[in-house]
Amino acid sequence: MTTAARGTGKIGPNAIIQTVAALREMFGDEGARAVLVRGGAGDLPDHLPHELIDEREFHALVELLIEQIGEERTNMVMARSGQLTSEYVFANRIPPVARIALRLLPPRLRLRLLLPAMRRHTWTFAGSGVFAYDLTPTPSLSIANGTLFDTSAMAAAMCAYYRGAFEHMFRKLVCPHATLRELECQARGDRRCRYAIQC
Repeated sequence: MTTAARGTGKIGPNAIIQTVAALREMFGDEGARAVLVRGGAGDLPDHLPHELIDEREFHALVELLIEQIGEERTNMVMARSGQLTSEYVFANRIPPVARIALRLLPPRLRLRLLLPAMRRHTWTFAGSGVFAYDLTPTPSLSIANGTLFDTSAMAAAMCAYYRGAFEHMFRKLVCPHATLRELECQARGDRRCRYAIQC
């Protein structure tokens, strides 16, 4: 199953909010602000978005981080940002009744219910990207943003973000030890990032 974004190129504000939060976790408030100041976005912590944003704003922030703190630390920040974004969604977008109902089901059935829900809301985190999943023979998911991730560093950073978000959500709602095993990666020149879902 595949879905493209609604053509708006809009994503939820948490992409930026949680990336700044992850940057603060790594560098502290002053250190995070210093990184952003050097990149020309020093006022961002005081003016975080609260509505849908143009996905290019998020990608510009990721590019800023790559330039200012390097690829390895940016990937760490983005992985944590994905986890924090997933935590926000879990706490604020999934009703408690739904969480309880999911826990009563076996993991594979939970996954069958969760992946279509992710597909329906994919534009909020993927913007103009394409999200897909397959339940057979081994459950997997993929996301592709080929026109946006024109460098391997950007692709790797976004891969870390998506992997952090998806893996954390699966651990919350499917099984506590869920992992994503990388099958394809845009950072290596593949046309998409694809993961096998293992529990």
